[in-house]
Amino acid sequence: MTIAALLVPLAAPLPAAEETAPAASEQPERPLEAASPALAPTVPVEAALVRVTSSFDVKHAGAVLRQVAKLMHAGFVRSDAERVARDIDVLPADQTRRWEFLATYKHQSYPLQIRARLDDFGMLDLDFFCAPPVAGAVRGAVDGYLNSRGL
Repeated sequence: MTIAALLVPLAAPLPAAEETAPAASEQPERPLEAASPALAPTVPVEAALVRVTSSFDVKHAGAVLRQVAKLMHAGFVRSDAERVARDIDVLPADQTRRWEFLATYKHQSYPLQIRARLDDFGMLDLDFFCAPPVAGAVRGAVDGYLNSRGL
C-alpha cells in the first residue's frame, strides 16, 4: 500500500472551473478575537477546524462521547452524546456517518463535527473536528478515557 493511499482528505474537493464558491456572505463565519468586536475579522469555520482522531472497540463509543460532552456547557451535552452513541450502535460496517453541532465551550460557541466509521470487526474510527481552542480539551477527554482503561 502506498503512502498516498493512506492519506485521508479532510476537505471537500475544489469546485470545478464552471462552479463558483459561495459568496462570503453565504459562508459560515466565526469572529476572531480582537480588541474591539466591531473590528473583529471573520474566517470561514471550516478553515479553523482541527481533527482529533481515535480508534477503539465500538463498545466504548458512548463513554468517549459522554467525556467530550462533559466539556461543553450547551450544544453537545450528555443527551446528544447518547443519541450519537445509539446511532453508532446501528451503523452498518464500512459506512461513515457525520453529525454537526454548535457547542458551547468556556462560554464561546464553536462548531463540533463528529465522524464515525465502524469496520467489520467492531473497531470504531471516531473523529472530532473542532476549533483550536477546543481541540486540546477534546483530545484530553478522549485520551483520558482510553488511557485509563489501557486502550
